[in-house]
Amino acid sequence: MNIDAFPPAPAGPEAWPWSVPKHDPPLLQVPGMQLPKISLITPSFNQAAYLEETIRSVLLQRYPNLEYIIVDGGSADGSVDIIKKYEPWLASWSSGPDEGQSDAINRGFRISSGDIVSWLCSDDLLSPDALWKVAFEFMREPEMDVLAGACRLQYDCDGGRIHDSAVVGAEWESHPYSDGIWQPSCFFRRSAVAREFLVDEKLHYCMDRELWCHFVQNERNWGRSDEVLSHYRYTGANKSVVGNDAIIEELVVLFNRHAPACVFLPEILRDVWMPLVLRGMRQDSGLKRQASALGAKALAGALLAVYPRRHVRNLQREIYAYTVW
Repeated sequence: MNIDAFPPAPAGPEAWPWSVPKHDPPLLQVPGMQLPKISLITPSFNQAAYLEETIRSVLLQRYPNLEYIIVDGGSADGSVDIIKKYEPWLASWSSGPDEGQSDAINRGFRISSGDIVSWLCSDDLLSPDALWKVAFEFMREPEMDVLAGACRLQYDCDGGRIHDSAVVGAEWESHPYSDGIWQPSCFFRRSAVAREFLVDEKLHYCMDRELWCHFVQNERNWGRSDEVLSHYRYTGANKSVVGNDAIIEELVVLFNRHAPACVFLPEILRDVWMPLVLRGMRQDSGLKRQASALGAKALAGALLAVYPRRHVRNLQREIYAYTVW
C-alpha cells in the first residue's frame, strides 16, 4: 500500500497506530503462491473518539491484498468525516441507518470477496504486522479453517493498564458457547462460513460465540497462535461490560442450541443457583448467609451429578461474572 499521501497523525500521539512503522512489512517468500485476499469489516456507530485509531491500525499494516470495508450506522459525531479522510485506501464504505452491529457486519460480509474474513469493531486495534502473520499461518496450514490468536487487553477505563491474554486450548471446542476466543484476534476462511450470513442478526452480544459454535458443529479445523493479533480496548462502555443480563439471556439461547441434551441446565443456574449465591452475599444475618451458601453448593453438586462437568462449571463462571459485574 502506498502511504506517501497517508493522512498525518494529529499532534501529540506517537505510539501505534499513530506513527507510520519504520520497518518494512514482513516479506512472505513463498514461490508460486500469492498472498491471500483478506476482507476486514468495521461496523461503527458514533465512535469518532476511537474510529481513526482503528482505521490506521488496519491500513498501516500495509498488507497489499486487503479489502477494508467500513459500515457506519449513520453517525452524527464526526465519524463520516474521519472515514472520508481515509476513503482512498478503503474498498468500500457506507453510512446510514441499520439494525445494529450484527446487521452492519453482515452488510459488509455480503459485499466482501476475500479468501480470509473477519471484523474489527471501531474501538479495537490490529497489532502491528497482524495481517501478515494471519496470512502466513493460513498459507502454512492449508487445511486450517479458523485461526484464533492472542489478544492485548487495553483498559482505557482503568488507567490504561495492559494485559496480554493467551489463546485458549483445544479443549474449549467442547464448550464453544463460552467466553474463550478474542473476536478481533480470530480470522477464518470464507469457505468455512458456508451460509448466506456471517453472524446471527437476532443476537447483539454473543453473535461471535454463535459463529464459533457454528464452526465447531460443522467440524471446521481450528488453529491457534500465541501471537498477539489485536488490542481489545475496554472503554467502560463496551457491550461486553454493560450487557450483563442481556448477555446471559443470549448465552442461554446459545447453550440450548449447542447442547440440547442438557435441558434446563442454564435456566436452573440462572433462576435458582445464582439467586441463592446473591442471597448468600447480601444477607445481613450470618445464619441466613450460611444457609443460602449451602443451598447454592448443594444445588451445584446435584447439577454436577446430572450434567457434564464442563457445561456446569463454564455456565456457572459466566452467569456469575455477568451478574456480579
